[in-house]
Amino acid sequence: MKKNPFVLGVVMIAALAASIASAGDYTTNEHGLDRRNMDLSADACVDFYQYANGQWLERNPIPEEYSSWGISHEMYERNLALLREIMEEAAKADAPKGSNQQKVGDFWHTGMDTKSIEGQGLDPLKADLKRVDSIESVEDVAAMVRDLHAEGVAALFDQGIFQDLKNSEQYLYYAVQGGLGLPDRDYYTREDEESAKLREQYVAHVSTMLQLMGDEAETADAAATSILELETRLAAASMTNVELRDLNNYYNIETLKSADELTPSFSWSRYFERLGLGEMESFSYAQPDFFAEMNTLLEEADLDTWKAYLRWNLINNFSPYLSDVFVEQDFEFYGKTLRGTEELQPRWKRVVAKTSSSLGEALGQVYVERAFPPQTKARADEMIENLRATVGARIQNLDWMSDETKKQALAKLAAFTSKIGYPDEWRDYSKLDIERQSYVANVRAANAFEMRRNLDKIGQPIDRNEWGMSPQTVNAYYSPVMNEIVFPAAIMQPPMFDGEADDAINYGAMGSVIGHEFMHGFDDKGSTFDADGNMKNWWTDEDRERFEERTKILVDQFSGFVAVDDLHVNGELTLGENIGDLAGLTMAYYALRTALEGKDPGDIDGFTPEQRFFLSWAQGWRKNYRPEALKLQVNTDPHSPAKFRVNGPLANMPEFAAAFRCEEGEPMALPADQRAEIW
Repeated sequence: MKKNPFVLGVVMIAALAASIASAGDYTTNEHGLDRRNMDLSADACVDFYQYANGQWLERNPIPEEYSSWGISHEMYERNLALLREIMEEAAKADAPKGSNQQKVGDFWHTGMDTKSIEGQGLDPLKADLKRVDSIESVEDVAAMVRDLHAEGVAALFDQGIFQDLKNSEQYLYYAVQGGLGLPDRDYYTREDEESAKLREQYVAHVSTMLQLMGDEAETADAAATSILELETRLAAASMTNVELRDLNNYYNIETLKSADELTPSFSWSRYFERLGLGEMESFSYAQPDFFAEMNTLLEEADLDTWKAYLRWNLINNFSPYLSDVFVEQDFEFYGKTLRGTEELQPRWKRVVAKTSSSLGEALGQVYVERAFPPQTKARADEMIENLRATVGARIQNLDWMSDETKKQALAKLAAFTSKIGYPDEWRDYSKLDIERQSYVANVRAANAFEMRRNLDKIGQPIDRNEWGMSPQTVNAYYSPVMNEIVFPAAIMQPPMFDGEADDAINYGAMGSVIGHEFMHGFDDKGSTFDADGNMKNWWTDEDRERFEERTKILVDQFSGFVAVDDLHVNGELTLGENIGDLAGLTMAYYALRTALEGKDPGDIDGFTPEQRFFLSWAQGWRKNYRPEALKLQVNTDPHSPAKFRVNGPLANMPEFAAAFRCEEGEPMALPADQRAEIW
């Protein structure tokens, strides 16, 4: 579920709205389902998402500071309030210099010190901008890119240090396509009227930013146009987001010498020397066509264009942390225009979020003490093992997979590791210096620290204790190279997981998330990695062909869903998440059946345990969207919109149809010959 994976989330605004609704002739549990969120006038067999969530959707308009609103935002808001308490306490404390508390407190203080931020204006970038102005050659441009990357600032292309996809026992540097100011390469290449208008708005935004930095309007307009032209050429040479789902497209090993020959105007040897990796012999030159075009642009684009592009990258990276005039213009385009958000979040929320992302585990240590009781971890461990057993039984009983492939699948399942709540070993921030002078300086220090921390992995043993998310992140993920599933403390909170709720509720919400992450190991991407985390084929050719035939049904189903206007869900882009949803929900359902053996929980609020399970799943995805945000998600996000994450998988499950007495052929009960049956 998110930066490595697969997002989910959850909190409390609904409680206020629900309190004004009539309870009718039923009672509502404090823990679990709230019937007042449902639209019982809807037909569960026609649109289960509406049936489960209709009243909530109607009563919960999107707050002005958000582009969408759902359970993840509710949980996020609750987290913000707790994290703010922790930060304010740290800022007031007389903490020892160099302690995590001092760093958290000073980071928060500088972010909230609006007087200093406004007084400094553009001063925090003055030295960088002076350097850009002094550029006299293509090598000067390349040197500036090298220095920005060393500081953790993206410019021209992106990079990352992850495990080697084909040798999970070592780290590898990946140089990958990037350098774009719009969300995706297709925003530059589409020829429809809406896309053309958005590009015009983007150029106007870039021009306004350059004018705020001191350019005359005519100069800024010309520079913004040249920036769009440069980025459009980079975009045209970039792979699509569907092509990037094939992880082979991230793996192209080149020596530094051969890479230097491929891009004579950009020296990779000098680049890696600047990053402190001068002894490194090879790396993944991930998308060769992109880097070929980058080199051509370095040779062909004039220096004024490159200067404008670098100035734009600087202000685009740091405008959220500068004075209000830059913050507001940044929000005008990336918030209002792209996402439809009506109002900028209050400063305290923005500073909490940035402090948390910069000092995640320093905050996480305090967070888990206040928000994650030990019994939650124990209950999660139990659910994970129940899910593991269920996945194993389902694989063993598959009628379309050979014994040879089953053996490899079961070996991979047995090798899965799980992380719950928080790391066993906390991150060391002793090399990060945070002062109480400048917000931008602290942001840059944190960026550089994280970049250096990752660069230092090269040549070192794999750190299997490392987490890709902080404990206070409302999310979860599966890592194919580590073959692990990870659940931060923040997602193990009500209503996603409630120690006071019955098994049907917890398995429908959190159990399905656990199942989802397990099954990412067996989706179209995860299934290309073996038990040791290496990208390696462990299937027979016949089994792989049968698997792809079954997943193609899911691609076609989701491609038929219309999200907004005439924009369809991209079934290829969302395939991995859709497999995770269908397979994970199936596994959670049968794990619940096992958990309930010998028990008779009976009906609660008029619903059977099976019905409560499916309702819990559906209510976990309740979400309202602004049209702009929905379009952005469909265009760029591998997750389907919430409605289809509910109705899509359930329509393929005869277990759901049986629970709600849906007849085959109704919208929520696909005929047997149309169902996607994979895992």
